Amino acid sequence: MHFIFLILTSLIPLSLQKSTPEDLSYVAAVVEYEFSWDVASNVQNYLTLIRDAAEKDADVVVFPELCLNPGQDHYVPIPINSLLKDDPIPAIRADLYHEILVAISAGARENSIYVVVNIQEIMNCEDAPGEECPEKKTYIFNTNIVFDRQGAVVSRYRKMNLFGEYSRTPALRPDLGEFSTDFGVRFGHFICFDLMFQVPAVQTPQKLNVTDIIYTGMWVSELPYLTAVQIQEAYAHSMNVNFIAAGANNVTEGGAGSGIYSGKAGALISIMPGLPTTRLLVTRVPKVPGQVQSYPGPIYNDPSDHDNLLINGDPSMAAHTSRLLVPGYQSFTLTSGDIICSFNINLTQTDKTLYKYRAGVLSGVRTYDGKASGGIKVCAVFACTGDGIDSCSKRFPKYTAESLATFEELSIAANLTTPKRNEDLQADNIVYYPISLQPSILPLEAKDYSLNINQIGDRTFYNYKLLNGNVELYSFGIFGRMFERDDEAPSPPWTEVEN
Repeated sequence: MHFIFLILTSLIPLSLQKSTPEDLSYVAAVVEYEFSWDVASNVQNYLTLIRDAAEKDADVVVFPELCLNPGQDHYVPIPINSLLKDDPIPAIRADLYHEILVAISAGARENSIYVVVNIQEIMNCEDAPGEECPEKKTYIFNTNIVFDRQGAVVSRYRKMNLFGEYSRTPALRPDLGEFSTDFGVRFGHFICFDLMFQVPAVQTPQKLNVTDIIYTGMWVSELPYLTAVQIQEAYAHSMNVNFIAAGANNVTEGGAGSGIYSGKAGALISIMPGLPTTRLLVTRVPKVPGQVQSYPGPIYNDPSDHDNLLINGDPSMAAHTSRLLVPGYQSFTLTSGDIICSFNINLTQTDKTLYKYRAGVLSGVRTYDGKASGGIKVCAVFACTGDGIDSCSKRFPKYTAESLATFEELSIAANLTTPKRNEDLQADNIVYYPISLQPSILPLEAKDYSLNINQIGDRTFYNYKLLNGNVELYSFGIFGRMFERDDEAPSPPWTEVEN
């Protein structure tokens, strides 16, 4: 692969400002990367972006899921339990390692920066010392690897929760991803669909006691609760962590959304493009989540750009107990199972408003496109293209200004089951996320809402209130994951939808 030589000889060592353990913050970078099947170009582009991040004083740069070596011809062995123990820097032992591993190692080393990439990993169990090998065969994994400033491989994490990915195998052991840095921050890391599950998304911060999480994704967004930046920011809020999230950009297939978030302060910088995009996002991150000063904030695109972005709909909408909203003030309570949700709403619509709105609650089990099922607890208001619940979680094909409504008042009081710690996993059995979504397909900024949480025994009361009556909304509410009901039969059952 001759491009490796060209890249290495073009790199000049940089003298850059590095964060230290004494600093109160560090600099992180994520890449929203436009998907390409051209592996040679991807390697070249990654090395350019690594250098660009280093020139902006980033201590760590993160790339998205499955964008470096897609296809079946460029699988990479990552022998972290054998060769990499004795020779951890592929850049200086090119004779031992795959060209892609050597190239990225050299990029990290030459630019003195931590680099996190996601790779299709191959492992031949005929010769895999130190590895878990149930069968003597070849396995393919969806894998994060981390390089330190010297180009050494310091962490490997294999995705546990595959979204289809039928050619790949889930991690053979439930090993969490983690690594420590020379600037005094210890990171956890996981991959895309893992975000929906107790292990590793909840277990990583709670068991490892880390407050900084790296995430590589190729997320396919879904209305009304699970668009990419929406759930990334909600995770950072609920887990009270710094969340460093890099997303693959492939808008016609639903891929978009990256950001860097700091606990309850929200997005330090984020992007949800509706057009093909590669973009480097860089910001300073406080070591204590939420203790932010100045930061770039969300990057807002023209909402009409998102006409090009595929966004799926939540298949569980029909199972919601819901009520159609009318213009003006209304106050009511909805229940589902053990959920009790009270709504106070003053809905403002004009002659330009196209969307209808419903309030809905659900305690049940949903499918994730037939790939898995999971328990959910929901209490929310969401937009619909018609009067019926079957029209919710959908958009009109073309965005028009002022087509969504505003709310002079919108508050939700949710009476929900208190999460309990699973002592074996050292992770909570339920997590509740505050979600919202604007026409930009970005959530509300932290200043635009309030969330007060009060626990009384086995019930927890969430008071979620909109503070900005000028914003248009696709959704606003509490989305909870109830992990003990995972793998139960979903309602409604999954049915394949033909495109």
